[in-house]
Amino acid sequence: MGSRYSSSDLEIYTRRIKDYPLLTRDEEVRLATDYRNGDVEAGQRIVSSNLRFVVKISQSYFHLGYRPLEIIQEGNMGLVKALTRYDPDKGVRFICYAIWWIKAYIKNYIYKSYQAHTGSLMHAKGLVSLDCSLSSDGEEEDKLIDHMHDESPDQEDSYVCKERRSFLLNLISSHPPILSHREIYILKKRFFCDPPATLKDIATSIGVTRERVRQIEARSLQRIKSVIDRQQSILAEDISLEHTYPMRRRRF
Repeated sequence: MGSRYSSSDLEIYTRRIKDYPLLTRDEEVRLATDYRNGDVEAGQRIVSSNLRFVVKISQSYFHLGYRPLEIIQEGNMGLVKALTRYDPDKGVRFICYAIWWIKAYIKNYIYKSYQAHTGSLMHAKGLVSLDCSLSSDGEEEDKLIDHMHDESPDQEDSYVCKERRSFLLNLISSHPPILSHREIYILKKRFFCDPPATLKDIATSIGVTRERVRQIEARSLQRIKSVIDRQQSILAEDISLEHTYPMRRRRF
């Protein structure tokens, strides 16, 4: 049996979604706030501008033997669900938050396909419409989460923290560097060690006073904040796309 979708369908879809421009951080915060206040069009703009990231994330699952546009469809539903729960006040870019939901919907689709043992891949029923309703309190939106195995908010928080930690580690170790070796050492000891080092411990190890360590830490954090505030977009290359699914064997 042939695929319902041809490679040309995927190419057409990919070209189409590239017409939606990426949003700056300020635009994203404004639109997300408007959406939370009931502006459906604002939510649609956020979803449309991030559809290309769903395709990029979905590509990591294409080799498993599933139809690409069905994988993308599941990722799109995760993107929509992420919007209904996204809080712009937490300071995390929408796509960084949405990645967990995108992957969860894709993995759940794969899981359900394995469980069926029929070889049928008809779980997805076409692409997410770009003009679909995104009402965060609508009954239909609430039913999407029924497809999830575990919707615990702890998983959301854990993933967001993981993404933020990875982003900050990359930032403080970037080239050209924005911090000195001593500043990086202090921040890693204070925020990336378990348990975190105390000001006194660090002061003893580098031969300065505790107050001096505190001053360096505060200055370094302010410098990082300034860099983040200046950053107006997130690159696709910044997204972690690891997955652990085995190769799926096709049935003939």
